[in-house]
Amino acid sequence: MNLDGLRLLVVGASAGIGRAVATQAAAGGASVVAAARRGDRLAELDAHQVVGDVTVDADCDRIVAEAVAHLGALDAVVYTVGASPLMPLADATSADWQSVFATNVIGAAQVITAAAPQLLATDGRAVVLSSKAATDPFPHLSLYSTSKVALDGLLRCLRKEFPGLRVTRVVVGNTSGTEFAEGWDPEQLAASITHWAEIGVLGTGGLMHVDQVAESVIFALGSAAYLPELAVIDHHTDTP
Repeated sequence: MNLDGLRLLVVGASAGIGRAVATQAAAGGASVVAAARRGDRLAELDAHQVVGDVTVDADCDRIVAEAVAHLGALDAVVYTVGASPLMPLADATSADWQSVFATNVIGAAQVITAAAPQLLATDGRAVVLSSKAATDPFPHLSLYSTSKVALDGLLRCLRKEFPGLRVTRVVVGNTSGTEFAEGWDPEQLAASITHWAEIGVLGTGGLMHVDQVAESVIFALGSAAYLPELAVIDHHTDTP
């Protein structure tokens, strides 16, 4: 899709879906600012790079400010950052909960509220990745699933707090090529996969690839219509 002239900030561009979005957007003609905590992962992207941590308030403000300074204005922000610890709910500590919400919910709130005045000025849009796990949760991923429920609520609130702001929720199904499972304990993972298969949350259509999800995000960015929600899920899997 032709994105010539689009001034885009991608947060979480160092890997996975965020990296694929930044790559495809730049190839489509967009001027891209790629932000992530791990700056070394951004070097190969055709984008201006900003290093920052979405769990730090000042970094959220700075990421947006540097994007605006480089691009001159903002037409779109894509937020793809996500934390997904694998653990039984009974084992989760308050620190575990706080860490997941800081990344998946609070970081999104801080980035988008900082960008909202810029987006309203350009009739721009914010695109945020949610998950099918918000409505079809995976056991042992309860912290992640709960955070996505909260994120969905945040997106509804953003539309009310900033009238006219176009906010797109992208519901993502099972996807390969991400770092979603990074750091998971192999034994816990094996037990969880067996359980997920037994209760049917894995679906029957296999995994999508990050490039497929990114293509849908690019479609949302280039659409003249306002798309409040997209579901990017294998056709054999029930849409939430």
